[in-house]
Amino acid sequence: MIYSEEKSGGLALPLIVILLAMGGILAVLVATGGRDSSTTGRVWVPQAQQQESGQ
Repeated sequence: MIYSEEKSGGLALPLIVILLAMGGILAVLVATGGRDSSTTGRVWVPQAQQQESGQ
């Protein structure tokens, strides 16, 4: 089949959705990154308990 009209907007919608998602992710990172830099990226690791020897 030969179409004289080109398909317009077939690639535009996915690009717009991807760009909006990337913009949203960046906005969240900027919003959460400026709050308190001392607590950013901290991971709680439980300390091993030391057993006392009864000797």
